[in-house]
Amino acid sequence: MKKLSHHTLLLLLIICCFGCNKYYSPPGVVSRATPVVVILGSSTAAGTGANPIDSAWAYRLASTYKDNTHKATFINLAVDGNTLYQAMPSGNYVAGRPVPDTTANINRALQYHPNLVMLSFPSNDIAANYSDNEILNNYAKLASMLDSAKVEYIIFSTQPRDFSDPAQRMRLKTLNDEIKAIYTYHVNDFLDQLSTSTYSINPLYSAGDGIHINNAGHAIIYNATIKHPIFIKVVE
Repeated sequence: MKKLSHHTLLLLLIICCFGCNKYYSPPGVVSRATPVVVILGSSTAAGTGANPIDSAWAYRLASTYKDNTHKATFINLAVDGNTLYQAMPSGNYVAGRPVPDTTANINRALQYHPNLVMLSFPSNDIAANYSDNEILNNYAKLASMLDSAKVEYIIFSTQPRDFSDPAQRMRLKTLNDEIKAIYTYHVNDFLDQLSTSTYSINPLYSAGDGIHINNAGHAIIYNATIKHPIFIKVVE
């Protein structure tokens, strides 16, 4: 039997390693798992105001990237009425404030090993008269945990709300500015697009209850999200 040359053996080895290995990706093609995106938030992220509910921004994202070439898995842990306190780490305790919701907080989000966490808490903290400092401290805790876990995150802006007190409506703007100053490119900002000049809900985007946005308002958030650089980096 004729012996195979060293060159022939080397060629066969290369073919075996690359041609027969199902995990091999050709040059220029990156092999990766489907990214996981977890949403923490309150009623707007849960879909309130949209009719039908699949017109809500979070539902539209899940639908788009289920069928899109660039697929992603969306896990929506948003709960009507939640504030940032419900999203805090398990065991967090502040007298007179809500305790963490262990079914919808940062610990539960991290259990899914996400590539991206989106935080959407647009106005309930202000409605509850929590101070800017405590709201910002809560964001800092969440951001620190996500940074430590090496998970990308996007903080959604505040949203207009028809508070009767003009000063409370203005807080939606001033808090949003503070968040943008701290978290810069992590912020998904659409407050002005949805607002009147006094930060009530623009009638074009109102769901009619003074709190929530309609389908057109959800579309504003959806479009802002799919254009966000961090979202594109993770999902596209």
